[in-house]
Amino acid sequence: MQETRLEVKSVVKRSFPSFGKGDSTGDVVVETGMVDEHIVCITDPYSLAAEQYRRIRARLLKMAPKETLTTIMVTSPDMGEGKSTTCLNLAVTMAREIDYTVLIVDADLRNPSLHRYLGLKPKYGLSEYLSGKVELKDVLVRTGMRKLVLLPAGDPPENPSELLSSDRMRMLVHELKYRYRDRYVFFDSSPVLATADAFSLGRHMDGIIMVVQATHTTSKMAVKAASLMKGLSMLGVIFNNVPKYLGNSVYPYRYMSRGGYLKGPEAARRGLLT
Repeated sequence: MQETRLEVKSVVKRSFPSFGKGDSTGDVVVETGMVDEHIVCITDPYSLAAEQYRRIRARLLKMAPKETLTTIMVTSPDMGEGKSTTCLNLAVTMAREIDYTVLIVDADLRNPSLHRYLGLKPKYGLSEYLSGKVELKDVLVRTGMRKLVLLPAGDPPENPSELLSSDRMRMLVHELKYRYRDRYVFFDSSPVLATADAFSLGRHMDGIIMVVQATHTTSKMAVKAASLMKGLSMLGVIFNNVPKYLGNSVYPYRYMSRGGYLKGPEAARRGLLT
């Protein structure tokens, strides 16, 4: 079986229109030429890869009413599986194609990356807010893209686990969920097998997506990660870099539901992707 990869073929040299009014005081414009090529919903919006994210978006919107699925965490068993790029691409496509504001929070305080993927250099972020150094309005960054707001991670702190499990973090999630009813909030978290951060944050989430790279993660790692998240609201697992199936069809992703593994055409029919 051959591995199927979705490659970015081109970079669109343009900027997004103004975000408009919002809660944020940090107003910047994301320059597409500075965006990492893996954020295909920005750099190559008409590509096959971007279309897959739109399909995931459609599935998410069908899974539950807006009032029951506001906060969504994206994680992975290990590093290097594509959780951050998946989280950011999903946030971008949601912001572009629905009538809600989308806030994306970089809660991977140990290895923050969302600001780099967007080519931004924010002064403050989540770690400074949780430490009580700044207010929420000081860390929200309007991206210049319609309806997309970033809350960057900030400088890596010495005590990330304590900050993410703090009352201030719990109250932040509560405020983002209930004060701003007209938005979706995506959280990019640390890998499950690396620290307890994902579980601490996941307890406050309406839903959790696990991103697993089929050519990197062993079944033992995947099962271990799932067991560590037991009891939380798992929406499913997105498998990327999936080998090509025999026959004429290619399925770039597979999906694991709460009931177990789905493979091949059945995964495409019943999973996050169709």
